[in-house]
Amino acid sequence: MPQLKLKRWPLILAFAALIGLSIATSTVLASSQTLTVRANLLNVRLGPGLSYTAMGQVQGGTKLTVLKKENSWYQVRLAGNKIGWVASWLVDNTEATTSTASVAKTTTAVNVRQTASGSATLLGTLKAGSTLDVLYQEGNWTEIAYKNTAAWVTSSAVKLTGATTALAQPKQTYVQKAQTKAPARAITVKTNLSVNLRQAAGINAPIVAKLAKGTTLTVLSQASDWYHVRTADGKTGYVASWTVTTPGSASAKAATSLAEATIVLDPGHGGQDAGAESTSNKYEKTYTLAMAKAVGAALSAQGANVIYTRDNDTFVDLEPRAVAANNAHADAFISIHFDSSPNPNEATGFTTYYFSAATSKPLATAINKSLAAGLTLANRGIAYGNFQVLRDNKQPSILMEMGYINTDKDFKLISSPAYQQRVAVAVVSGLQAYFQAGNHQ
Repeated sequence: MPQLKLKRWPLILAFAALIGLSIATSTVLASSQTLTVRANLLNVRLGPGLSYTAMGQVQGGTKLTVLKKENSWYQVRLAGNKIGWVASWLVDNTEATTSTASVAKTTTAVNVRQTASGSATLLGTLKAGSTLDVLYQEGNWTEIAYKNTAAWVTSSAVKLTGATTALAQPKQTYVQKAQTKAPARAITVKTNLSVNLRQAAGINAPIVAKLAKGTTLTVLSQASDWYHVRTADGKTGYVASWTVTTPGSASAKAATSLAEATIVLDPGHGGQDAGAESTSNKYEKTYTLAMAKAVGAALSAQGANVIYTRDNDTFVDLEPRAVAANNAHADAFISIHFDSSPNPNEATGFTTYYFSAATSKPLATAINKSLAAGLTLANRGIAYGNFQVLRDNKQPSILMEMGYINTDKDFKLISSPAYQQRVAVAVVSGLQAYFQAGNHQ
């Protein structure tokens, strides 16, 4: 089942106006894999490292669910189902406190790795006799403070001195990933809706100014899916590429046939987000991916350009799924899910959802009609669905609930490659009818 994400991140996660973490900031990792913030405020970042923009701050006493650990950072789930990262060396399950680390010396030259693995990315090399700030040790690996982040070295090369030292408090930064060079000649873009000009390349970065629809901006450089721009009155900042008309995009034509179309397939859930569960303890995420792959193969065979929001068992937050379709200027976005009822074996059938009647109802109608003709499962029809992956989509988009996973007779179909293939054939047929009817944008 899709996540009903109807509200943005609560305002209590104020954007960081401060330039550092509180000296008293610390958290504790419980056995239930939750973090409880003890300090007044804790910075949460967009990625696992101090170079990532701080997306906000969490107030003291907030409990955060740990999703995974990467590069000595914890990925946590926040209010409103947002995902962010906090530093592991600010957590009390290590030898180091928030403000201190153990001092050690290297006994031999040693490689510094991004994670606790001999095959991990090499960050540098330390000579024998180098002084280390040890955050904690885990088996054969020791985590250290290294160049404003955390890194790992083999424990066999480390000798603790028994002394401790103060850890430098990381400063608030808005460091961007490598940017493309500024264009040789000035390129301008125009906002296609009311847009926030932001301090950094990220949807949670502080707002510099609000720009009206139709504002012309000069592009200074590009960072991933964001443009670094300058306004006519000299303000500089970042705008998302999908909020402006870029060179060439205005002349881009919508597909008139499936063979020339770009279709984004969105297998629901993934990774630690398992989705709904069958009566035999099978997870929704497994079968959304299998069905998406079957649909994708059938679409590719017709010449369509297929993009997956995930192509393996990994977690993808809701927001990037719609962004993928918007950035690709997709001709259709199809999210695949399976329904679940409060009690097992009490509901059956498939449903096709849309959010925008103007842009997406014709797509929902065409595909639902084709599914009804090709499947034996009961058709529950088309319906309005206030799901974020549809609500945030500027492209024709639908969400298909292709059976009730906790109804045994539905699950027998859901888990069947033959059923997945019949769905794939029906989706291809529905899209062909959709394009032939001239419903494309």
